[in-house]
Amino acid sequence: MTLEQKFRKKQYDQIWQQYCGFLDLSLPEFMEIQNRLMLEQLELYADCELGRRIMKGKKPTSVDEYRHVVPLTSYEDYADILLPKVDSALPSKPVLWIETTWEGGRKPVKVAPYTESMLICHKNSTIACMILATSNKKGHFTLRGGENFLYGMAPLPYLTGLVPHLISSELSVNFMPPTKEAVNMRFGQRNKIGFTMGMQKGIDLFFGLSSVIARISETFASGGSSSGASLSLLKNSPKMNYRLLKAWSNSKQNKEPIMPKDIWKLKGLICAGTDTASLKKKIENYWGVKPLEIFGGTEPTCIATETWSKDGLVFFPDVCFYEFIPKSELEKNIEDPSYVPNTYLLDELVAGNEYELVISSLKGGAFARYRMGDIFKCLSLSKDEDGIGLPHFAYVDRDPRIIDLAGFTRISEGTISEALMLSKLDISEWFAVKDFDEYNRAFLHLYVEVGSDGLRGAMTKDIVKEHLSIYFRYVDTDYNDLKYLLGIDPLVISIIPAGTISQYADTFGKKLKKVNPSHFDVIEVLKIARSGNEKGVF
Repeated sequence: MTLEQKFRKKQYDQIWQQYCGFLDLSLPEFMEIQNRLMLEQLELYADCELGRRIMKGKKPTSVDEYRHVVPLTSYEDYADILLPKVDSALPSKPVLWIETTWEGGRKPVKVAPYTESMLICHKNSTIACMILATSNKKGHFTLRGGENFLYGMAPLPYLTGLVPHLISSELSVNFMPPTKEAVNMRFGQRNKIGFTMGMQKGIDLFFGLSSVIARISETFASGGSSSGASLSLLKNSPKMNYRLLKAWSNSKQNKEPIMPKDIWKLKGLICAGTDTASLKKKIENYWGVKPLEIFGGTEPTCIATETWSKDGLVFFPDVCFYEFIPKSELEKNIEDPSYVPNTYLLDELVAGNEYELVISSLKGGAFARYRMGDIFKCLSLSKDEDGIGLPHFAYVDRDPRIIDLAGFTRISEGTISEALMLSKLDISEWFAVKDFDEYNRAFLHLYVEVGSDGLRGAMTKDIVKEHLSIYFRYVDTDYNDLKYLLGIDPLVISIIPAGTISQYADTFGKKLKKVNPSHFDVIEVLKIARSGNEKGVF
C-alpha cells in the first residue's frame, strides 16, 4: 500500500510509526540496529574487490574487529574505482550514481554508487523529513499529499535531485517547477519560475539551501525580482490575489515591506546547508514557520533530521554506521597527519563536545570508515521533554582545513595555492580564514604578504582581489554562484607587512596554519603586523 493510499484511509498513526517510529528507539535499540546492519554490510564488503582492498584482505566477524582492522578512509582511497564507475568491484550493483564537486573544483567530481536498497532507505528518510517538517507535536502532522512544493534544490545527478523521483511512487506532490522542466533550467531560473508558479497557485512546502532561501527572502521583501510574479494578477488564483492585495494593503498601512509569510502559509519548510544554524531564525522571520534542518551528502545520503521541536538533529539508524572523532583527536591529527585519531560510537559520546563524523555505508554501499569532514556538536544525549532517548546534534562546520561558503563551494589550501599561482601576483606568504559579515553570511578572508616593498606600495588590496577573483572563478566554477545567486562577495583581502608570518613562526616556534588558524593565532599575527609597520593591516 502506498503512502497516498494510507492518507486516503486516514491511517495517520500507522504513517507516523512507519516513517518516524525510529524516534521511539532507546539508545541500546538504536545501536542494535547499527550493529546488525553493519554485520550484514561486512558480508557483502568482504566478497568484493573494493572491500578486500579497504579491509586489506581480512574478514572481520564483529563490529569491534572491523573498527580495529579497517583504517579511516578518504575519497582518494576509492577514486580509481568509483570515478570510472567500475560496478564489478562494488559490494552490490548500483542502480545509479550521484555526484558532487570535489574540493572546490580542483579535482574531478566525486561520484557515489546507490544501490536499490539505499534508494528505498533514502526515500523513507525523505518522507520522514517531510512529515516532521509539517509537525509541531509528536504524532501530529499536516502532510496529506497534493501539496504545492517549491523545490529549490539541484536536479540529478546531484543528491537533491532524487527527491522528486523517489516520492512520486508514494505520494502525489506538485513540484514547482515540474521535475521534467526543471532539469533543463539553470539554478536561478528554476527558483524564479518556481516562485511565479507559487504566486499563482500557492506554496505548501519549500525545500532549499538555507543560504538560497535567505537570499530569496531578502530579495522578495525588498521588492526585487523574486516578487515580480506578484504583478501577474490575471494568472493568479483568486485566493492568491486576495492574499496579495491584503498583504499590499497592510504593507502600505504599516509602512513595512511585504514578507513571504504575508503571501504564503506554509505547512512546512525544509532547509539544509553548512550555514543553516546562522540563518534559521532569519528564515523563520520571513516565512512565519520554523524550518526543519536536515543533513545529508553525496556519500552518505540523508542521514539526519530534526524532530517536531526543530531544535537538534537526530541520526537515522539504518542509513549508515556512525563513528565520531572527538575534536581533541582531530586537532592532534591536523598537527600530525600520521597520528590516527580514535573514534567513538553514538552511545559513547559526551554532551557539549564536538566531533568529526565518520560513516560506513550500509545496504551495499561503497564507503567504509569514511571521513566525512563534517563537524557536529552533541547538544544532548536525550530529550526527555519530547520523550526521545537519542542524542541530538547541531551541525557546526566543515573540517577546519576546508572553508565552506554557503554550501556552494569548499575551498582548500590547494584551491587557494592554485589561484595564487595562476594569478602570477608577487604574494610571498598568506593565510585564509572563514569570516562572517554583518548579515552572518560567510566569506573567505585572505591575508597576504606582497613580495617586495616596491610592489607592495603599488599592489592594493583591490588590485589583489580583482586578480584573484578571476582565478578563483576559473579554478572553482561554484565560486561564481556565490555572487550571482546569493549576492555574496565571497572574497575579502587584507595585506600585511612582508615577514609577518615568518616572525610569528620565530616568536611562537610553530608554523601558522594556512587555512583557518585559530582565532588567537590570528590575533597574534595581526599584533605583529601592526607593530612591524605603521600602516599595519590594510
